[in-house]
Amino acid sequence: MKQTDRQASAQSWSILLLVLISLSLATQIARADGGVVLCRRTAAPFNITVFFNEMPLRPGPADLSILLEQTEEHSPILDAQVLIELEQPGVIIRAEATRRQARNKLLYCSLINLPAAGRWKMRVHVRHGNNAAEVLSDLVVAAPQPLLVSYWKLFVLPPITITLFILNQWLRRRLSISSTVNKNLRRDL
Repeated sequence: MKQTDRQASAQSWSILLLVLISLSLATQIARADGGVVLCRRTAAPFNITVFFNEMPLRPGPADLSILLEQTEEHSPILDAQVLIELEQPGVIIRAEATRRQARNKLLYCSLINLPAAGRWKMRVHVRHGNNAAEVLSDLVVAAPQPLLVSYWKLFVLPPITITLFILNQWLRRRLSISSTVNKNLRRDL
């Protein structure tokens, strides 16, 4: 293999590596509009699906979304009253989920501040016209992540960028030297 072919191959591999690293840092887990499905229950006459923005849940703000459908028609209900209650021994959090707060207007959304890790009982109360239902579910809130683990992508990006820049300059210099040597050899022949 010629030296120029090796240099071109090395440059191609470095570009591919740069693209792969960039994609891995820029992408996140694909999720539905409301997030990760926590539970789906049927409480006649409703199908109730609860989403969270991130799993595992951790203390702090949590985006909770609810899709409310009619059981028989599977069509969304857009004019209900949805109340959320989270309970842990000694702590009760109540919040109303509304469509006004949601990006996806088929969902009812509420931003709830989870104060502590542990097991929580979640109740979702739904009222639509003369119909009412309640859904119960367990909710596990994981311990908070250390600061460095939460922001590792921000700490890793500068060294990767610097390394790729140095690799790029090294490959360009080698290619420049190689082409200069080849020109000199051709001239001497």
